[in-house]
This record gives sequence, C-alpha cells and structure tokens, in this order.
Amino acid sequence: MKENKLVRVLGLKESISMTIGTVVGVGLFTCGSAQIGLVGSWIIGFTFIALLISIWPCLIYGEMSAALPCAGGTYNYAKRGLNRVWANMAGWHYIISVVAIGAGETLAFANYFKILLEQFNLNIAWLDSRVIAIALVAVFLILNYRGIEQSGKAQIAFMFFFWGCSVCWFLYMIPKIHIEYFGGIAMNSLPPFNEMMYIFGLVWWCYTGFETCVSMGAETKYPQFTLPRALKISVFLVFALNALFQWFLVGLVPKKFYGVLAVADAPYAEGLKAVGLVGFPIILLCIGIAFGGDLSTINPGIAAPARYIYTMAEDGALPSFLSKIHPKFKTPYVAITGVGLINFILIATGSINYIASVSLISLAICYMIGCLSYIGLRRSYPDMKRPYKAPLGVLGCLVTIVIYCFMLLFADKVALLTAGIITIVCIVFYYAYTHNKGHQMLSIEEEIGDIEEPDVLTKEKMDREYNIWKIITIIVTIVALGIYIIPMLF
Repeated sequence: MKENKLVRVLGLKESISMTIGTVVGVGLFTCGSAQIGLVGSWIIGFTFIALLISIWPCLIYGEMSAALPCAGGTYNYAKRGLNRVWANMAGWHYIISVVAIGAGETLAFANYFKILLEQFNLNIAWLDSRVIAIALVAVFLILNYRGIEQSGKAQIAFMFFFWGCSVCWFLYMIPKIHIEYFGGIAMNSLPPFNEMMYIFGLVWWCYTGFETCVSMGAETKYPQFTLPRALKISVFLVFALNALFQWFLVGLVPKKFYGVLAVADAPYAEGLKAVGLVGFPIILLCIGIAFGGDLSTINPGIAAPARYIYTMAEDGALPSFLSKIHPKFKTPYVAITGVGLINFILIATGSINYIASVSLISLAICYMIGCLSYIGLRRSYPDMKRPYKAPLGVLGCLVTIVIYCFMLLFADKVALLTAGIITIVCIVFYYAYTHNKGHQMLSIEEEIGDIEEPDVLTKEKMDREYNIWKIITIIVTIVALGIYIIPMLF
C-alpha cells in the first residue's frame, strides 16, 4: 500500500502554474479571442462577466479542497456529498473535458508552429496538424510518466517563459496600437441574443479548468493553505492575461479584418498577418504562445485527468489496473497512458471548435455537480474540519448552477448531444460495472491521510510567498482593467 501512494511535492507556485497553464491557452489563443471578430472591443465585457461568474465557484472549490485534499477533486466531493452515480458522472465529464482542452491545445500549437516556421521561409503546410499534435502528446506522456515533481518544474518553466515573452511582445507592440480601433464593433449592433450567449460560452471557456490544482490535492504540500490560495490567485491572473491579450488584438486589427479573426484558428497570428505586422512581431508571439502558453496547457491537461482516472480506479469505479502507481516515479502511469489514448481520439477530429464546445459543456456539468456536492457535504459532514470557508457558499452554489444551466441552453447542439451521450454511457457503465462492486467508504482521515501542519518558520515563508503573488495579481488586474479606460480618455 505504501508503494501505491502519491507523494506531496507541489507548492503554491506549482499549483498556480498548473492551474493557469490549463486555463490560459487554447481558449484565449483560438476560439475565445476569435470572438473579437464578432463583438470587437465589447470582448472585455464578456471577459469581465466570465470572471464574475467564476470567482464564487473558485472559493467554493477552495473550501472543499482544503477540507478534502485528495486526488480526483469533484469525484471525491460528489462521492461523499451526493452518491457514487453523481461522482462517476462528474469524473467522466471532467476527464473528457480536460483531455479535450489538452487535445485542442496540441492542435493550436501545430497551427501557431506552422505560422512561426513560415516567418523563416519554412513551409510545412503539407504536414497534417494532427501529426504534430499527436507527437507532442507523446512527449508530454513521457514527461508526466517520469514524475509529478518533474512535471511541476517543467510547468513553472513553461509559464514563466510565456509571461516573459508576453511582456516583451506587449512592450514592442504598444507603439503600434490604434486607439481609434476601440471606437465600436464590426457591425451597427450586437449579434442576436442567442448568438451572444454562444459567444459568451466560448469566452467563459477561457476560464474553465480553474480548479486544476484541486485534482492534484493528494500531491500538494500543506493543501489546507496552498489550494485555496492558488484558486484565489489563479482566477484573477487568468482574467488579467485574457484582458491584456484581447486589448492588444482589438488595438492592432481594424474592423475591416474582423471577418478574418472570426474564422481564424490562430487569430493573433492571422490578425498580425492581415495588418502587415509580419516578421519579428509574429515570431515573438508564436514562440511565446506555442512554447509557453500551449505547452503549459498540454502538461496539466494530461496530469489532472490522469489523477481522476487513478482515483476512480482505486475506488472501484474503473478497472483496478488503472490505479497502478509506478514504483520508481510514483505516478499513475497506466492512467496517464489512458489519457494519451483519449487525446489521440479527440485530436483525430481535427476540429478545435467542436473540442471547445464539448469541453465547456462537460466542465459546466462537472462544476454544477461540484456545487451540489458542496451543499451535500455541508449537510452530511457539518463538523468536518474546514481550514477555509467560502463566503455564502450555499448561495454561491445555487447562483452558479442557475447561471451555468442558462448558459448551456445556448451551447452548440452537437456538443450538447455528445455530452448527453457521455452521461448515458457513464450511467450505463456504472450500473453494469461499478454498482455491483462492494464499495467501502473510507473515513475522511483514512482517505486523505495525515495532513502536516507547517511549523512557524515554514508558515511565515508560505505567507510571504502568497503576499507576493497577491500583490502581483492585484497590480496586473488593475492594469488589465485600466488600459480599457485609455481609449475612453482619447
């Protein structure tokens, strides 16, 4: 049993990097920013509303993750707060959704990588993007196979490389911004309400995955502090990065090229090409997006769902061989391989928009089950130790469920059908396979093990690190909102 156990090695910066890496990538640099072609500078309104409806769920997950720091996040919360049927449904939808994010990211990498090579007069348009995507997944399967600590270090490197390239690109592009481009949108009026809600769903997708660090709760040091803090920091950093990049795209591309943005698989690169900003601007942008943003999403896109598969297999919800831990690297290597196979299937579709729609619907379902689980945990375990408590948590759950249900009414119908099929298959599988197994609910103490309390010096160090992250987050959030005021002043 000791061999078949995950180890706690992830700190605050790894948790934040894993979370932001999952979220900031394929959504922002593909489907999310492509919506600028339909709503222009109004994109900031969509992005800000998406932030508002994401804050409460983040705090709710912060409470649950601090109390139940296990691998598998929502699956474990639903298992205790609701029942195993709901838990299995949450697990399946989460796995499909986050794997879809990773699969979409590999396709996004392939598109930006091709455009990058074009700037060096190397044309590989003949090479199917799916081939590049599959090769990339294979590389990250090996990285995740060799240990969460290695994966965590790589994630920090990817994220800081991305932020460094982003700052350099922002500074270089500021003189090329046209304030007059913020004066309206591409048409005389906003799109019809149904279309606006569909657009909003794709913008909200740029926030999905905000609880990635929760799925690796069993590998997080001092999770009672680290996880709630990582969630609170991450959601605002995600907003800031989305808002900053969208501001530049609006300020660089005039309305006459919005049609190009609306259908682009790589809207930033296609937008720069449309206005003649080729060469260094595209090279720097594509290097940052492809080798920073994209890689930082693919990595947790494999690590997080593998922990769900591992937990579900250990719990009897999936075949037990999927819960095997590598004796040397301490990773759920069979589950990681399974994630790779699902990636290959999704990549084969070749459609980022379809993958995006499936992902946002499945994660919305997972989050709604998470909110129901929160209410159930409050009722079933009123005395459970909760190191962090979300403000007005029950009300937040109800509001979140209503908003997400309303949003899904306007989602892509084919993707909704896919989500419905996944749900039916999940329920059938549960009653055909899982239901007949003799499940024994471990006590909370047995499941999470001993959670070490930091000593005074360690706690002071953790608090200093958190305060630094908090100050940085406040500054970049204010800047991201403030730059949208500049066009109003001129």
